[in-house]
Amino acid sequence: MPRRISIAPHLSTEELGRADHQAQEGLESRQYQIIWLLAKGKTTEEVQEITGYSRIWIYELVKRYNYNWD
Repeated sequence: MPRRISIAPHLSTEELGRADHQAQEGLESRQYQIIWLLAKGKTTEEVQEITGYSRIWIYELVKRYNYNWD
């Protein structure tokens, strides 16, 4: 079974969902959606299918979210 990506608990899944819906720009919304889906337990492959983003970009986004939180 593939290893799941760990999402740092900066925001709850509910807060991530709200941030996705409240985002003013499409890119910001999509990025929150990716983090939200992963936080809800979706696999990288599922997130790829839902969003159309590559595995490499998903990993980079998670890395930024986990380590560059202000």
